[in-house]
Amino acid sequence: MSDLVFQNYNNRCKGWTNPSSITFGPQIDSLSGYYSPAGSTTLVSINGQNFFSYSTISFGKYRPTVYFINSNILQFYVPSTLNSGTNTVYVVNGSVQSNSVNYTIDNASGYWLLNSNGSISNTNTNTNQSSLVSIGSLSRGAPKTITTDTYTILKSDNWIICNSTTIITITLPSGPDNIGRELMFKNTGSGTVKSSSSNITSLDGTTPAITILLAGPSTWATLVYDGTNWIIMQGY
Repeated sequence: MSDLVFQNYNNRCKGWTNPSSITFGPQIDSLSGYYSPAGSTTLVSINGQNFFSYSTISFGKYRPTVYFINSNILQFYVPSTLNSGTNTVYVVNGSVQSNSVNYTIDNASGYWLLNSNGSISNTNTNTNQSSLVSIGSLSRGAPKTITTDTYTILKSDNWIICNSTTIITITLPSGPDNIGRELMFKNTGSGTVKSSSSNITSLDGTTPAITILLAGPSTWATLVYDGTNWIIMQGY
């Protein structure tokens, strides 16, 4: 009977799916990291599915700027002003919300926390180490003022005031040790402030560029390093 042909009904149509019930909502599979110290500016990648250029991110009660990489990756910077605690992260496509993931901001041992009154407190409570710093708080350090035509950023620099009537060329740091580092520039002179290499991403997303600040006075910008470029996150 092997030559007989017979009908298999096991694969027959079992019905239709209503198109209105098909959703393409965002889904979070993982984060590149789930915690960071308070006060830091940390770049976080969200890995998942169904991400779009118009997707938004909720980080606790904050809505950080979204960097759309592709349909499976979104990135954002953890707000540096948040105190320690656990925050819920989720992605929203219009009115459709993804599953949520927890992200913890931690006051790590030995971390210096910037207070609202401008002082810096030592959060290290481990009294068993002989090398502990005994100072309870520090006043905020003075900014670095530059009047020369060229300047190389030091490890201790984070607030730079540029005061010159000519162009100031800044050599910015690079490398993996500087990922997430934040620098603030303010121009009190009439000259332009530029980078020594074309590694600046302006507020409108234009890259590469070399201009950090237009001719002053009173122009300012906050830059964050993403591992390749220094991104102008805020500025005037």
